[in-house]
Amino acid sequence: MIVYFIGTGGSEGIPAHLCTCETCEEARKLGFAQRKPSTLAIVTKNKRAILIDVGTDIRDVLNVPLEGILLTHWHHDHIYGLYKLRWMARKTTLYGPRGNADWLMIHDPKNIQVRFIKAGDVLEMDSLKITALKLNHQIETLGYLIEEDNKSVAVLYDTKGLPDETFELLKKKGLRLAVVDSTYGPGVDDPYHNNVDEAAEIGLELAQRTVLSHISHKNLPFLELDEYVRKKYDGKVLVAYDGMLFYV
Repeated sequence: MIVYFIGTGGSEGIPAHLCTCETCEEARKLGFAQRKPSTLAIVTKNKRAILIDVGTDIRDVLNVPLEGILLTHWHHDHIYGLYKLRWMARKTTLYGPRGNADWLMIHDPKNIQVRFIKAGDVLEMDSLKITALKLNHQIETLGYLIEEDNKSVAVLYDTKGLPDETFELLKKKGLRLAVVDSTYGPGVDDPYHNNVDEAAEIGLELAQRTVLSHISHKNLPFLELDEYVRKKYDGKVLVAYDGMLFYV
């Protein structure tokens, strides 16, 4: 499978409008440092696609039928793109938690059919087996374990650490890749999101490679963050960027 990082930012994206912090100013100068809100696609071995979250408009970068949409939670930075995507000309099922579901998407979903799932539920999409995972966040939030041909990926945002049952399940899987919430820079302690080192440590315990995503403008500037992670974690941890591909 291919993991396609369409958007790798937090709620505000990078640069944040009118913000003059070092991270945002760098992104205005260097296009590769810009980030759209979190949006991820999985492309199967059969060249079919599913989405995980739709924080931005995907139509210019993934103009294909979708096998399904997986939603981690209903915060608006993870569903913004749904408001346009719901007008697509093909009915598509969205799977996500019931808690805090968006009124418009429930009452006027157009061609998106919402199906509520919970942690522990297992879905089959094309060649993928997908297990919903409990995460630690402000509202009900799901991570996803995605398996294809004995290779596995875990998508773990938004979260602060992991619930014990989620950690133990993933520990048994021998993950090829963990995509982990890394909202904040080193040393920041937030109740709902990981900082860089918290995210890296989760990934190092669970997976062969870790990719840090859901990165806020309150994190280090892109080049500084990349250097910090490469030096500290000896190439086992990578910083995601918009447009990045990871072959599993």
